[in-house]
Amino acid sequence: MKTRRLAAGLLVAAALAGCAATGGGVRPGATLDEVRAQWGEPKAMYQVETGQRLFYSPQPWQVQRLDFDAQGRLQQVHEQMLTPALLSGIVAGQWRVADVQQAFGPPARRADDAGKGSQWVYSYQEHGVFRLARIHFNTAGVVTSVVLGEDPAADSRYR
Repeated sequence: MKTRRLAAGLLVAAALAGCAATGGGVRPGATLDEVRAQWGEPKAMYQVETGQRLFYSPQPWQVQRLDFDAQGRLQQVHEQMLTPALLSGIVAGQWRVADVQQAFGPPARRADDAGKGSQWVYSYQEHGVFRLARIHFNTAGVVTSVVLGEDPAADSRYR
């Protein structure tokens, strides 16, 4: 449990290091209602220990994470969660479905992994190249592997 929390903490620290203080015209301190009025309904919303976490996806390869405190005030805007550095921080054997979901939001696709568990797929860009992160879970919902690679359907999917 401590290792998983450490890994999650490292992910958050890395995300914070790469984030702007404000994003899309919303500022820290804005209320949940103000953000939703400006940005619309989120792709997903989760209750976390510190408050609420909203995910927006303006493009299929872009996920913005907004963290709110227990009083519903915006604390942090994470402009892009889908980066190779952050996705590589997912640790097999330590991360679970809920950890991935609360860090990156819902995947672009979910599939059964030949009866051995499931596979979640996230699309992202690296240096202008469309790529995929394939995260494999066992039947207990624990990450077994993370595979980052090129998206073979990028030409047809993103035109």
